[in-house]
Amino acid sequence: MGKKSLPLDASGKALAIHLFSLNTPHMRAFHLSWLGFFSAFTAWFALNPLLKSTIAPDLGITAGDVASSDIANVGSTIFFRLAVGFVTDKVGPRNAMAAILIGGAIPLVLTGLVRNLSGLLAVRAFVGLLGATFVPCQYWTTAFFAKKIVGTANAVVGGWGNMGGGATFLIMPHVYNGIRRTGLSVHDAWRVSLVVPTAICLIVAGLVFFIGTDGPEATLPVAASLDSDSDDEVVVNADGSTSFMIKEDRKKDASAATLHEVNTVSVPPAKTLTFKEKAMPLVKALATPTIIVMMFQYACSFGVEISVDSQIGHYLQSHFKGSLDQTMAGNIGSVFGMMNLFSRASGGMLSDFFQRKFGIKGRIAIQTFLLAANGCALLAFSYLEALGPAVAAMVFFSYFCQAACGSTFGIVPYIAQGGMGAASGLVGAGGTLGGFVFNIVFKKYIDTPNMGFRVMAVTVLVSAVCSAIVNVRGVYVWGKKNLRHGEDGESVIIS
Repeated sequence: MGKKSLPLDASGKALAIHLFSLNTPHMRAFHLSWLGFFSAFTAWFALNPLLKSTIAPDLGITAGDVASSDIANVGSTIFFRLAVGFVTDKVGPRNAMAAILIGGAIPLVLTGLVRNLSGLLAVRAFVGLLGATFVPCQYWTTAFFAKKIVGTANAVVGGWGNMGGGATFLIMPHVYNGIRRTGLSVHDAWRVSLVVPTAICLIVAGLVFFIGTDGPEATLPVAASLDSDSDDEVVVNADGSTSFMIKEDRKKDASAATLHEVNTVSVPPAKTLTFKEKAMPLVKALATPTIIVMMFQYACSFGVEISVDSQIGHYLQSHFKGSLDQTMAGNIGSVFGMMNLFSRASGGMLSDFFQRKFGIKGRIAIQTFLLAANGCALLAFSYLEALGPAVAAMVFFSYFCQAACGSTFGIVPYIAQGGMGAASGLVGAGGTLGGFVFNIVFKKYIDTPNMGFRVMAVTVLVSAVCSAIVNVRGVYVWGKKNLRHGEDGESVIIS
């Protein structure tokens, strides 16, 4: 028996996910997209596990200065994500991903030359470029996977990429300790340790550039290049072994002339949009209250995640003084990010499940539950003084936080009629903005970081209540109307 072929639709997009295959450009793009995002997150937060106990004393900076550098690291990403969106449209996700990894690795390794706070703020602001890899990551899987599977594909690659924020807490303290054992001083060891995440970024950038492809067009049989919304039936496998058939012409003796005509269909050139025409969907989306709520809720899920990635190492060391050194705090802190192995994707899957059972109200309801549970777990974490219960609470709020990231984008397609790009872009930007704002909150409560977690928890709970005003085509979670969508209820195959 040969290997199972990957089924494609008429435009060459995959209709399933074969996780353990690299035989098709679709699955290579899938794995390269999350690997690129993972390496970027690993490097983006590479300093955080070492900042409090090693880097800050060496540079002679205060806890407030460390908080300022965290703000610069996350805040700059808001600008970079907007810019990278335009760049990705121009050069494609493969080139954009490779360029970001290289461009972000350079200031990271140059951090080894830093001697004061000004230098640290500058390099961390430029390292924030790595946070923009989310754009080509999602763009890439969207280009390769069909509508019925792309939500799951995006959730999985997004979640696995976010694991880099946990992996760096596991990797960097041990790399630093290993370098110290060679005899290097503290001053030199943390600087040399940055070579590791830099090398990871450069190696993955090379894989992305030389192995990846931007879209399925180059490998798709010409006959399968018609619009996937047509009435034609396409049975195409990723190895090109099957052929294109027209529904009205299914007989085995279909003429060669018919296939020739299909092969030579001319496609009219796409209309070039003016700046005003490009901006209008964004303006309309910003004027939609439901999209504003989605931005707020993503700020309280993904924004919470990247802020906790910045803070968790400092918090564990300062709140549990005497119990945890830098390495142990990193080991425990890594659990938060590593939960993304399954948590974000499970949020998307839960959203799909509740849609099938209860219609669109199900999606809104599970979103509300995940945010409320996240807020409660965060609040409990902020009050716990014993390490064991605090770690347990961290595991719970990690899951609910990351699952809410996935469930948020289970709702976005339903509120983005005529402006999916604008809506998803704004919601994504809301997440980064949330991380920026929460880092400012933690700086305000620099001496009592548990208060920062309490403010975060209350904000998340407020975002859950805001689900009451989410309006999906006239449907509210508390109203009598409902919306069911047959196509959305199709089962997703992961093999």
